[in-house]
Amino acid sequence: MLVVVENADEGERKRLVAALSNDVRFNRTLIISLKAAGAAGPVALAPRHAQFRMAADVAATSAAIVDYLSAHEQDESEPAAFPKPWSERARLEAVRQSGLVGSPPDAGFDRLVRLAAHATRAPIAMFTLITQAEQWFKSRVGFEGSDTPRDWAFCNETLVANELTVIEDLTKANKFAQNPTLAEPYGFRFYAGAPVRDPLGFALGSICVIDVVPRTLGKEDREALITIAEAASQRIHLMVLEREAAGFRA
Repeated sequence: MLVVVENADEGERKRLVAALSNDVRFNRTLIISLKAAGAAGPVALAPRHAQFRMAADVAATSAAIVDYLSAHEQDESEPAAFPKPWSERARLEAVRQSGLVGSPPDAGFDRLVRLAAHATRAPIAMFTLITQAEQWFKSRVGFEGSDTPRDWAFCNETLVANELTVIEDLTKANKFAQNPTLAEPYGFRFYAGAPVRDPLGFALGSICVIDVVPRTLGKEDREALITIAEAASQRIHLMVLEREAAGFRA
């Protein structure tokens, strides 16, 4: 994840950077501070914190940040079997803190998943939670089983894109050629998923729909899927507030 901090008040900027730096959920986040004056080039203030002088226009500043990111790509000790978002470590911590993985069925999430299937006319719909090694289904319709290995999960693509992701024909994407769900008895051919986020914006998983035939997803169906995922995110937010309130009363 990348956070760009632009604030004319230097004190507020420093407090925000300190808060982000000390939060374990942002331990793989690169923080970039923008200042009106300073060194011409980027200055590394810490392993995850760099300072830039603002250029005359937004495009020039953005280009400088992109150049910096290209030169400081995150180091992976081994190649990943599936794509991972930049903020993966912090995202996994957010999944853990959510307490959703392995939790009992929830009627509210079940209704949202059924709505996703109905709205998109899809035979399969799920609310997935993506952990380090598995894809766990908080709710599902049209599919047996509570989880799959993570390298089976098309929702990895949604996490990386960080937005609605539609794959109209899974067989045409070479990256999925060895995915077991394309073969019998599953025969998946279509996927669409929208991120479900925690209150800090980390994608915990997705509300997704799957079909056994290639297809498209129209504008209204796309909007419906995004809205349902946002409703799931709001439900998670309310659950967090309820836990905090219960802790306060205790």
